[in-house]
Amino acid sequence: MDIELEGPGAFAVDVVGEAQYQDVLEAAGEAGAVVAAALVLEDSNPHDDRAVAVCIDGRRAGYLSRADARRYRADLAAAGVPRAVVRCKARITGGFARAGGGRAHFGLKLDLPNLTP
Repeated sequence: MDIELEGPGAFAVDVVGEAQYQDVLEAAGEAGAVVAAALVLEDSNPHDDRAVAVCIDGRRAGYLSRADARRYRADLAAAGVPRAVVRCKARITGGFARAGGGRAHFGLKLDLPNLTP
């Protein structure tokens, strides 16, 4: 089941691990671009069987933090859709030119309603 969530426009949920997926973020757009993201449960993740991947155009772009992933999964279960793939908006951050050369890493923030504490 896929669910489209409309967030409050705050883009307040940080994605982690995105340093490993710079090519995906760079291909998705420039800093400030708003893109579609999908939150995919990764029960078979060897590092965390409660992981939630954040994907753009079907490619992994990072993860919810460990704490956010657990809250997110609890919210899905409470809503009666524990296996849903949620789609939401995401904003690309960073990627700017640094003084003296080089480029800052891209980041990603999700526009989700507040996760239950």
